[in-house]
Amino acid sequence: MIEAPSKQRILILGQIPPPYGGQAINIQKMVQVLHKHHFNYQLIPLDFSESLNDMGAFNFTKALKLIRIFCTLLYKLLVYRPHAVYYPPAGPTMNAVYRDFILLFPIKLFGVKRIFHFHAGGLASLYDGLAPWAKKVYRYVYFKPAYAICLSKAGRVDPEFLQAQQIEIIPSGVEAFTSAAGSSEVGTSQINNISEVKIDQPFTVLFAGLCSASKGILDFIEVLRICRQQNQRIVGKVMGKAFSTIEEQALSNAEKEGILVYEGILSGNKKEKAFLGSSAFLFPSVFESENFPTVIIEAFAAGLPVVSTEWRGIPDLVNHVKNGFIHPPHAIAAMAQSILELAENKALHAQLSAQAKSDFETNYTMGNFEVLIVAYFKKVQ
Repeated sequence: MIEAPSKQRILILGQIPPPYGGQAINIQKMVQVLHKHHFNYQLIPLDFSESLNDMGAFNFTKALKLIRIFCTLLYKLLVYRPHAVYYPPAGPTMNAVYRDFILLFPIKLFGVKRIFHFHAGGLASLYDGLAPWAKKVYRYVYFKPAYAICLSKAGRVDPEFLQAQQIEIIPSGVEAFTSAAGSSEVGTSQINNISEVKIDQPFTVLFAGLCSASKGILDFIEVLRICRQQNQRIVGKVMGKAFSTIEEQALSNAEKEGILVYEGILSGNKKEKAFLGSSAFLFPSVFESENFPTVIIEAFAAGLPVVSTEWRGIPDLVNHVKNGFIHPPHAIAAMAQSILELAENKALHAQLSAQAKSDFETNYTMGNFEVLIVAYFKKVQ
């Protein structure tokens, strides 16, 4: 029997797709859970960006949208009169922080409790470099929120710096992949009897997400280039949008060299096939706002060992030589060696693959996320 939800009115400010970034997708999932369990909430979409490339940039259209959202917020504060406002604070980018200044100011002025959900990381790192006036505004709008949700232990840095009164860790959750979706393109991770893998079968290394330098796409290409010098079975697969002409050209050149296949943006069954048809996941991110990458959880859902970086919350996901390998940022040679080990050591690959799938099923399913979110919002007073 499902308990009745909290009767508290919750106003949610957050971006939902499009664009299909990790934060937007996770906020959409949260809203769907609240709707399913009949919580009293209203949503103001923060629809500033139309594409992932546009995020973080400022333009006239965004300014007009900010005015519209600000007016809608004032109306909701006066008419809906929420008990609490849910808000995902910015990462370490000043344009996004200035946006937060504007939107959080009336919420604080009205004395409404704030629920900060830290999808992005790095907000605390900005404070020391701010001008005196900006530090005052920063302290006023950000400090001492009533509630804070972070995605992992590493994510506690920002809410602790902001002196949040209650901090809770709720990791993201993703839907399990169906084996049927990848039946036409079977990767090493899906084969139950590892001895049946043919020695000449391609070992596909996947990258998924925004194809930007800080997300690691250029390092990904270099790692694959090194690997292929020693083992021609290893081939890359990339899905996501190229951030700029630099990344687009790098992907085009790598594809011409035979290093990788560039799929572009994939969704639905095509996305599932890309994950389930791969053998390992390489994600060398040093992204400015990285926190707890959803794509790594998706890789675990597909049973893919993950090779990634010691960056923000990633070490809370990737356990070295357990479900993957973790290396310092830009450690290209070391990451290449890890990929080679996975490609050439069947037993090791099977062991890490099984642990990745087990970690997903234990910690990162949508069912687990739903239970934690419902329990959390019932406690909001």
